[in-house]
Amino acid sequence: MNRVRLQLLASRLLSLASVLPKDENRIVFYSTPDVSDNALALFRYVYGLNEGYELVWLLNKPNSAGWNALADAHPDVKGVPLYSAGGLKELIRAKFVVTTDVLPVTPHLGQRVIQLWHGLPGKKTGYEHPLGIGDLYLHMDRWTTDFVTTSELVVGAFVRQFMIKPKKFRILGQPRNDGMLANLKKARALLSAILGVDTEDYEHLLLYAPTYRYTSYLKDFDASVRVVRSVVSRKFIEFLKGANALLVIKPHKLVADTVKPEIGDYGNVKLLTNDMLERRLLTINDVMGAFDVLITDYSSIYEDYILLERPVVFYLPDRRELEKKSGFLLPYDFFAPGRKPENVDELITALTDYFEDPKKDLEWRKTVKNLLYEVGDDDDSSKRVYEQLIRG
Repeated sequence: MNRVRLQLLASRLLSLASVLPKDENRIVFYSTPDVSDNALALFRYVYGLNEGYELVWLLNKPNSAGWNALADAHPDVKGVPLYSAGGLKELIRAKFVVTTDVLPVTPHLGQRVIQLWHGLPGKKTGYEHPLGIGDLYLHMDRWTTDFVTTSELVVGAFVRQFMIKPKKFRILGQPRNDGMLANLKKARALLSAILGVDTEDYEHLLLYAPTYRYTSYLKDFDASVRVVRSVVSRKFIEFLKGANALLVIKPHKLVADTVKPEIGDYGNVKLLTNDMLERRLLTINDVMGAFDVLITDYSSIYEDYILLERPVVFYLPDRRELEKKSGFLLPYDFFAPGRKPENVDELITALTDYFEDPKKDLEWRKTVKNLLYEVGDDDDSSKRVYEQLIRG
């Protein structure tokens, strides 16, 4: 049975238990990958309060690096496979369900399903997909009581995409940005420990975080590998050495496994994988403050990084293909506030300009930041979500 049918069946089974009482002190968390993203950030905050909640993680892979690390650090927290009798029982019993992805929970009377999602709007999905792809996103309104985001403009984009009723949105910020903003002074030290290098030896730290490519909602592995390989070229490596810059590549897990042997020989290029972060119960946001420039494409990671008001380079060698296959939910030329190179030569030029003048395009970045964030430019997003949607 495929994932879509499995989730729809689970939703129907859960709806039959709507009359069962809910445990007011039980909070269930779910994220993809397991134990990550906004859900992990909110979990860390709630756990630190020590207010007697029973905290449970629903897992796709019970042996994932993230869950193993959390189980070792917090043996009092329960982990249950999502698609199991135990997983269904937890979803039936919990007063609060916190998720960063589609979760087939039709909320029962008195139950809150808090959708933190995994970023701000990027490519078109759901009802907005240009190819009319039908998927679980079309059921999001039924499976949500509270959708947490950052501004009225973002609300409008999500409404178009998922057709969630506007009254369900809560403008409270993104919990995963708490770590980015709270860790600014120690981000380089954290990154050095993870990578096993002294990042202070480099004049410039660059993060390259491309999104995974899709073709009509099927994963396009070859295209995802090609875009990473394009920056691991002799010409670009020589540029990095000449600028005394360290490039940290954070690709999709499948891509990381493929390109890892090619990256090992270059001193100015390091690979940062999900496992390296998950083993320390960290997200990429927790170390994002270490970087001077972000290189990305249409990934929503830039909508987090923009809070730092530092340069962003939008490297899209396959832009025309992406526009045909998925397209951008917000007008890309404006909401991507930075240079948009489409080959390595243009990428080198863009980075050189930002090295020489980091304030170039700063006002543009500030304008976009202010549109995306009415709330959430501090390290209190988890606190707001907890106080208004759980304790409140």
